[in-house]
Amino acid sequence: MLREAKLEDAQAIQNLICFYSEDGKMLFRTLAEIEQNIADFLVYEKRDEIIGICSLKFGWDRLVEIRSLGVDPRYQRLGIATQMVQGSIERALLRDDCDTAFVLTYAIPLFTKFGFQIVDKMELPQKVWNDCQTCLHKECCDETAMSLSLLPLKKQVDPALKDWEEVLYSWDKGLRGI
Repeated sequence: MLREAKLEDAQAIQNLICFYSEDGKMLFRTLAEIEQNIADFLVYEKRDEIIGICSLKFGWDRLVEIRSLGVDPRYQRLGIATQMVQGSIERALLRDDCDTAFVLTYAIPLFTKFGFQIVDKMELPQKVWNDCQTCLHKECCDETAMSLSLLPLKKQVDPALKDWEEVLYSWDKGLRGI
């Protein structure tokens, strides 16, 4: 089940981050940093175990970054990452302070199915690169930058009604080819 993270999830979130950060597939985050930003995380829970994580970072020129996306290897290829990305986009759509979602990723096909397009990393604001200072690959970044305009999805909704459920339902149907 996909849900918003709670403070008691912080250690499980860090465990997955540590697993992926050991080989440079994800940036390391301290437990204190995770606890401080717990409201930014979504988790996927199965039988009282956190098996998937994802975080949103807002604040760069109306951009939101989807980051720290990871699924326990025992549960990969079951659609959990897809649900986490979809949930992240849905959360971003509820905010008025972002128009574009972006990601630095190795999972190009996952994000492509949501409509993300590959972009030149240099098109991203310089502030985005602050986190990269601690990355194992900072001198030779091998991740792909991708972005998705949220404006077309936002324009489908009458701002006075904020009928997001209908838009998200039709968007989800489009993703599934229904």
